[in-house]
Amino acid sequence: MNSTAQSTLFSRQKLGFHYFPDTFHYTEKDLQQWLPLLMDLGVGWLVLRTEINRAIPEYFINGLLKAGIQPVIQFPLSLQSPPDLKAISPLVEVYSDWGASFHQFFDRPNTHQSWPANQWAQQDLVERFLDRYLPLAGLSVETGAFPLFPPLEPGGNFWDTTFLRAALQAIERRKLTALLDRLILAIYGWTFQRPLNWGEGGPQNWPEARPYFTPPHSQDQQGFRSFDWYSAISEAVLQKRCPMILLQAGLPTAPEKLSMNLEKLPEVQENYVEILNGLNAYSQTQSKNNPMMVHLPEEIIGVNFWLLSAEQGTSFTAFAWFEEAQPVSKAASYLCKLKNVQTNRLRLPGILDEESLRKAIRPLQHYLYLGENEEARLASVFQKHSSFILQHHPTIGFSLDEARLANRITLAVTPDQVPPEVLETFQKQGCQIDWLE
Repeated sequence: MNSTAQSTLFSRQKLGFHYFPDTFHYTEKDLQQWLPLLMDLGVGWLVLRTEINRAIPEYFINGLLKAGIQPVIQFPLSLQSPPDLKAISPLVEVYSDWGASFHQFFDRPNTHQSWPANQWAQQDLVERFLDRYLPLAGLSVETGAFPLFPPLEPGGNFWDTTFLRAALQAIERRKLTALLDRLILAIYGWTFQRPLNWGEGGPQNWPEARPYFTPPHSQDQQGFRSFDWYSAISEAVLQKRCPMILLQAGLPTAPEKLSMNLEKLPEVQENYVEILNGLNAYSQTQSKNNPMMVHLPEEIIGVNFWLLSAEQGTSFTAFAWFEEAQPVSKAASYLCKLKNVQTNRLRLPGILDEESLRKAIRPLQHYLYLGENEEARLASVFQKHSSFILQHHPTIGFSLDEARLANRITLAVTPDQVPPEVLETFQKQGCQIDWLE
């Protein structure tokens, strides 16, 4: 990894969140609702789920990037049915072109449920996984992005540290230097209901721990500090400590295994607060000699909490930190206090308050609105306005909702075709309005 790329990785704010657990909250309204809060909190990462057949809207990605927030794109790929590289390559390329440069392919390949039943017990599991993973990771590298080695389940049916060591050795043996130069390790920051310092120091501090066996007086990687063990492996195999991104930091285990309400696990919120204190101390370059503080090594570039928000009445509701940009958990309230973020600001539907307006990012510079239901006459409309389009290169569309994302809006319609209240909203949001006709 060149020095510029490495500097970009390590200079970013470490605090991050998993966004909604679905793909239904990528509208302009969602961007306007959440972006000011994310900026106020100093968020540097946002884990986003994409669909395989269509991309997250460009304006959503650009809005985050302009606010200094790096998306981590999770592709919904399964080892049960390996993807067609030709089908997914356009999606990888477009995200990289937009600047969404961190890509996660697959999840927990060291568990039997990730594989078809007739393939799990076959020989050379790690090699067979790499045969599926490496073409995708290589595609990501070719586009200038950073592929994430998928998070493993600590312990797992195939012991995770053994799996990781074998995978890194195989990648090095194949001499995939370009991949190793940009490889990021994704790690689940689960606690397994153990103290946050469980396993701290890795195998150097706990040399008696072995795969599938941890003596009663010893500790292992099945805790929040699994990253200490992974760092030791990457340093032993590659002679360097790979950058790492924590996912679902502070959860006891995988969300689908937590059928009980999180209120019955009060230590979860306490763990969140401790981790937040550690992140705040790191960002403020405070002393790291406090034994009570959660210390994160430099190679941890992102710490993502599950979840920023979720639809009410779903199985994910209990995990939400915020609802409609207001804190609904102890950890969220603590974070807002830590960052001096006001949580009682009045928000009018469809109109940003002045503070949010100042901070919100409109991802489009210029939008040419051609009117509703004009798609059928697209060729004639383009011909009619060709000189204007060639001169100004605006984004062209037929939606007033999309037009609101632009700093400048040119209306190629008559005034009676735009509701007065919409014009008023544009003006209140500071958009420059021009009429072409």
